[in-house]
Amino acid sequence: MKKTRRLVFAALVTWMFVLTCTLSTLVVKAHDDEPGRLFCTFEADVVWASTPYWIGTVSGDISGSIILMENPATFPGTTEHFDESLTITTTDGVVIKGYDLGVYNLNTFKFRANGGITEVSSPAWEYLVGCDLHMSGTTTPLVIGGDVHGSGTIMLMAP
Repeated sequence: MKKTRRLVFAALVTWMFVLTCTLSTLVVKAHDDEPGRLFCTFEADVVWASTPYWIGTVSGDISGSIILMENPATFPGTTEHFDESLTITTTDGVVIKGYDLGVYNLNTFKFRANGGITEVSSPAWEYLVGCDLHMSGTTTPLVIGGDVHGSGTIMLMAP
């Protein structure tokens, strides 16, 4: 029972982090003073399914929806170490896929992750494949089976 609760809690935290990272990546805003970098913001909520996941929106230069799927996490001390796969679907229907690896603080509800973009469905977006991804943000307190919301930023950079 205790092990199951820890696994569910870890999965939820990981999903929150992934969702936040993914949403940040979808909403990309280019800055003139930082060529080659795209910035996004995101908002996401946990869906408590047999395998919990995050779902939400991204906005900025890239706008659309995001889904973050968490893989099994580890829980050293007061942190969750997670890895996630993310799928962003732009408002134009372009699918952007990637991954992130990160750490979620179980006391402060803050997360940070790094990853990359691995696949896009449109030749016009191929320049994103291979881009590095950095996500960070916060979540509401983790309540297994309850409402959990995450928000943050995503930055995409040329490798």
